[in-house]
Amino acid sequence: MPLYHFDLVNWKAIVDAGGADLADDIEAMNSADLIARRLLERMPQLKNQRYAVLVTDEEGGEVCRLPLDVVH
Repeated sequence: MPLYHFDLVNWKAIVDAGGADLADDIEAMNSADLIARRLLERMPQLKNQRYAVLVTDEEGGEVCRLPLDVVH
């Protein structure tokens, strides 16, 4: 299984949320959505501050960048 990394970012990495072995990019994007929802539940002040959950693969390539502003 590929290893994916999750970070909270604005213009630079803020928090390294760790990594996870996941089946594919779709599962990694779903995990980013869950991480974003949990972050906003615990820290609603992050909304409208241009933060995003950045997902990268084992080689450092960007899989997705989920802005917290679009999470409901």
